[in-house]
Amino acid sequence: MKKSLDAIAKWGKITGVFMIIGGGIYAFFGISLLIIGAAPGVLMIFSGIYLIKSANAAQKMSDDMPQEPHEALLDNYVKFMKWQFFFLLSIIVIFILCIVVFFFLIFLGILTDLHSGYDPYYYE
Repeated sequence: MKKSLDAIAKWGKITGVFMIIGGGIYAFFGISLLIIGAAPGVLMIFSGIYLIKSANAAQKMSDDMPQEPHEALLDNYVKFMKWQFFFLLSIIVIFILCIVVFFFLIFLGILTDLHSGYDPYYYE
């Protein structure tokens, strides 16, 4: 169990830091899509924070401390899982919105071409 807790502590901290960095980058570039685009990045930042807290609690558990770190580990891990759910949900929603906008723009392009009066076969 100590070996597993040490691995959770080590990889949880590393992954949490990268999630915070990635979430910041995602939020920064997603801000051009207003709040909707930045939301997944913010959710990723919170997930990284909770993962780091879980990793710290796992490190304390590994050092054989009282029951409190056990509860903190599980509590922060549950929060991490909830944030991951919202993150994935927001990614799916944004993906679907992008597909809808893509097809809408194609539809507008087809309509514009049909009603433009331009005949590519007419030559003067």
